[in-house]
Amino acid sequence: MAKKGGVQQLQADIQTDEDFEKFLERPGLLVLDIYSEWCGPCLGMVGSLRKIKLEIGGDNLHLAICKSDSISYLKRFCKKSEPTWMFVTKGKATNLLFGSNTPKLMKLIAHELEMLSKPNRNLYDITELQPEEESRLKIKQHAEMEALNKEEAAKQKKRIDYLNSMTDIIIENIPDMGVTVFGPHINRDMYKKLLEPAENMKLQCKDRRVINVSRADFDVVNYACPNPLPDDVMEQLDQKDLMMCFWKMPEDDRRPIPEVLNQYAHELMVEHHEVDVLTEEDIVHPPIILPLDLTIEVELEEGEVWEEPEPEPEPEPLPKKTPGKKEESAAAAETVEGEEDEGEEGSEGDEGGEGAEAGEGPEAPDLPELQMDAFGADFDLNDEEEEGEQEAELEEVEVVVQKRYRKKIIRIPPIWVAGNARTHATLIYVFFRQQTTGFLPPDPTPEPPHIVMAFDAYKKRDLLSVAERLKDDVPLYGFFTSDEADEAKLIANSVSKYATMPQNPSDKIVFKVNKQTSNTMLSLATYGPSYVSADAVIGHAEALKFFPDTYKTAEQEAIEEAEREAENPKKKKRRTKVDEVAEPAVATSGEDSSESRPATAPEVSDVGEAAAAQIVEDGEAPPEGAPATEIAAPPAAEASEAADAGAADAATSDTPPPAPAEGETPAEASAAEENVTPAE
Repeated sequence: MAKKGGVQQLQADIQTDEDFEKFLERPGLLVLDIYSEWCGPCLGMVGSLRKIKLEIGGDNLHLAICKSDSISYLKRFCKKSEPTWMFVTKGKATNLLFGSNTPKLMKLIAHELEMLSKPNRNLYDITELQPEEESRLKIKQHAEMEALNKEEAAKQKKRIDYLNSMTDIIIENIPDMGVTVFGPHINRDMYKKLLEPAENMKLQCKDRRVINVSRADFDVVNYACPNPLPDDVMEQLDQKDLMMCFWKMPEDDRRPIPEVLNQYAHELMVEHHEVDVLTEEDIVHPPIILPLDLTIEVELEEGEVWEEPEPEPEPEPLPKKTPGKKEESAAAAETVEGEEDEGEEGSEGDEGGEGAEAGEGPEAPDLPELQMDAFGADFDLNDEEEEGEQEAELEEVEVVVQKRYRKKIIRIPPIWVAGNARTHATLIYVFFRQQTTGFLPPDPTPEPPHIVMAFDAYKKRDLLSVAERLKDDVPLYGFFTSDEADEAKLIANSVSKYATMPQNPSDKIVFKVNKQTSNTMLSLATYGPSYVSADAVIGHAEALKFFPDTYKTAEQEAIEEAEREAENPKKKKRRTKVDEVAEPAVATSGEDSSESRPATAPEVSDVGEAAAAQIVEDGEAPPEGAPATEIAAPPAAEASEAADAGAADAATSDTPPPAPAEGETPAEASAAEENVTPAE
């Protein structure tokens, strides 16, 4: 306790903003040991801090431990497990040290004490990031970006591998099927016309659907497509209803699916000529479907130069006729009426005292030159002020940059045919999944990204209570010999099994933790993990080593055991009769009083189990309906039962058992009478 009191006197304990602000007012060098609630202050350096304070610091050195969770100035240090030391002078931070390197800390304190008297130092606000923090932040952000890129690359590879496997199955099972996608302007009413060229080519439409497509759907479709739709076209098709047809290729046509369907698309989009038999005239049939041209406005990017196309020259206007006298008089009359209207408006403006222009309305009275000069001077000053305000307003207006747009024409094709068989299989997988139910397995539930967290096994009680509370995010755990994935060996998959096995201080409990949110990870991290995966890609690989596909939880093992017993009722029946053999012996010994129970009584149940094991080995069960007592017990068991001075023996025999000789146990006396050696 005395040592604890000394620690408190050496270092001030600061937990509020008010105490923190007061402490910063102290003169000299302030050394702050910043900690968080789940990772306490660094107490291992207390002795060294006391020594340096007594030897060179004195009153110029002040030490404090600061809880970052409750001090707003230190919020950026919350939930960090690394010791953090901040050096403060005159209310400003001068340096920062991370880690528990005692020699480095002592050397830095001595250096900061020497720098107290030197001016022109780099000072930072308490809440400002120092160069060391900025450098660490950049490294952390770079590492996080690399981890995200790795996760995304691994996710993309997994997605492509899965799509390849699914489309391979589709190509193998329905190699003569393809899909055509029609534009949004091609509707159901045109379906009969669309079938005419298909029937001529012996194409069969096995299914037709109108589907609301999204950009995400086509991101899947285009993963291996050599001729995807352009991005601007996809933007216009997003969330639009498109008609799709599921075609069966002609049996006698061995060409690739894209080639056959491209010929069908060509037949839909070209003119057809026909000669009239009677008149021998050439009759032209227009294309059945045509592209759709959409005109949209696109915002110009900053610095982008766009020249509007020159408009087509307009036809020259016809020469005007020279007006005659009547027309001239009419024009003059219109001019006079216009002047009268302007005069009326001017008079209305004069009555209001505003809006009168120079030279209109009543003449201003003559003023003395002095008054005119003064008026003029005042007027000039006002004009200058107004001009300044106008310029300021113009400057403010110039800051707001008006968006510029240009017109763009997007051509939506009336029909789209994928360029390879794999993309046609992907179209079937995405939009015609009902055609694959006979041979394609259902999609697995996607597994969230996860990591591995390892802890010392002695912390199992607290950790498992957290894991049980957050079991949706902690699907698996186990006890292992190490937290190294390549070296670890499984000890047990449950606490109960681990309790029955020899335990070592180096044993670890390892959790597979879903990386959906950080709450679960933080809750577990408060117990000081010995290892945490760097990212989800590494965590996925490590989880496969700790928990391979063959790994089974205790619950899964119990379920499988129950299923095996349900599948083999004969074995279960044998076990039931074996229990009936052992239970009477145990019950008989239980009825005896503790005073009269012989030393060999516990061996009865063991003998019964041995007999039961022999029955199971022989594979013979007693006949149905036979009482359990018909199963013969070994002589040793009979001897010990006869030796008991219990109620069961008294009920079956009128003759009391002979009294044992002096120094002889009842079991020995009974064995002597029956010429049987008592059980050891």
